[in-house]
Amino acid sequence: MRQRICSLLLLLSLALSLALPAAAAGEMNFSDVKSGDWYYQYVKDLYDLGIVDGTTPTTYSPQKDVTFGQALKLILISAGYEAQTPISAHWASGYYYLAQQMGFLPSGLGLALDDPISRLQIAQIVVKVMGLSRTSQDPSPFADCSDEAALILYDHGIFQGTQADQQLLFQPQDTITRAEITTVVWRIYAYTNETPHDPEEPGEPEEPSQPEEPGEPETPPEQEPEAPSQPEGDYFYFGSKKVYVVEGMPKRAYDSSLFQYNANGYLTYESDQYTSKVGIDVSRYQGEIDWAQVKASGVDFAILRLGYRGYGTGAIVTDTYFEKNIQGALANGIEVGVYFFSQAINEAEAAEEAQYCLDLLQGRYDITYPIIFDWEPYDSSLNPRTEGLSDEMLTKCAVSFCNTVRAAGYETMVYSNLTYFYLHFDLSKLVDFPLWLAQYNRTPTFYYHFDMWQYSCTGTVPGIKGNVDMNIQLIPLY
Repeated sequence: MRQRICSLLLLLSLALSLALPAAAAGEMNFSDVKSGDWYYQYVKDLYDLGIVDGTTPTTYSPQKDVTFGQALKLILISAGYEAQTPISAHWASGYYYLAQQMGFLPSGLGLALDDPISRLQIAQIVVKVMGLSRTSQDPSPFADCSDEAALILYDHGIFQGTQADQQLLFQPQDTITRAEITTVVWRIYAYTNETPHDPEEPGEPEEPSQPEEPGEPETPPEQEPEAPSQPEGDYFYFGSKKVYVVEGMPKRAYDSSLFQYNANGYLTYESDQYTSKVGIDVSRYQGEIDWAQVKASGVDFAILRLGYRGYGTGAIVTDTYFEKNIQGALANGIEVGVYFFSQAINEAEAAEEAQYCLDLLQGRYDITYPIIFDWEPYDSSLNPRTEGLSDEMLTKCAVSFCNTVRAAGYETMVYSNLTYFYLHFDLSKLVDFPLWLAQYNRTPTFYYHFDMWQYSCTGTVPGIKGNVDMNIQLIPLY
């Protein structure tokens, strides 16, 4: 969705050199990077920015193992540390020295800087560098690993595992490839910069789109507890930050084991309390969509980007594909809702954005899903007009938008991720509004109730070229 926020690629440019020389932007001719590969957009965007090059002029070697030295550099820079000057003959010696001095290296690591590094070793370093702790008391979702570092990174959506034979595997002793490490780095950046989405190209006044996350949606494990993670007393920890439980905010009560993928690869949920519908969300970044194919594949609803406010000028703009998308979806029997990519800096602007949606919809389109508030931050290097917006005002903007929508007789909703729901929005002020959760995990770990879940940004749907955001709506039966 939103496709997507602050120009994360500008941040990634500091980190994703993979110890290779940068190349000038130009046509990418890597024979081993195809447009259908999940890592294609990562490689192309970074190559176009002159950040990464191939191992040869015609190969990128996405399956080549990442070394200990390369992993150290990527993890440290993605977490906000500066580039390090070598202190010996090896180019990565400065990163090793920094990690050693800061206590980031697991005891008994025993790796040379040019040795391949395992997934578990990377996880242990990432946890130490980022200072993360568990947000859930659930048992390990991995059939092959219960290491605390793996569970912490699963809780935070940084490592998601791999499905094999109906089991979720962490593969702790496996090495990690050049393609795979880019996703880990993105998630570290997304967490560090409190970014709900991954972006693509910077644009004014448009928000950037996104490189897609790798991996297909995965099947939940056979056994997982029904109860949500329990806080310590009246609070719990998200990362290293204490989060107080909001009175009156319903807790997540979904049974994680009931999230299942159907024959079309879409997530479903069925119980004696809830049923579900399959959804997508799209914008101009998906281009031309064959909505008949989308419907035939089993998609029930679509959340369309209606428009956005520019992060620099503050101008409100209609998504260039909105009219095509809403007409195509409705004509093919797909239920529709809309979202607005907000950059409001006060309550009046948020109400203006809501009214803009209403003016475009009322009397023209019959939508049966909500008009949704989606506010996301931009990196300060872009000098966004939202820089410095307080959490209190952000919450007021959400309330103003939603109240304006409701006053017109439409359903509404607030979209965000774990970081913004836990650490920025005042959820006590949002108790009356449904939540749309963005969390790219195999099962959700959000403490509170949500009505829709955006569980992947790498879905494959017939009729849509490239990746698309996948959603599930949880519908109470009574």
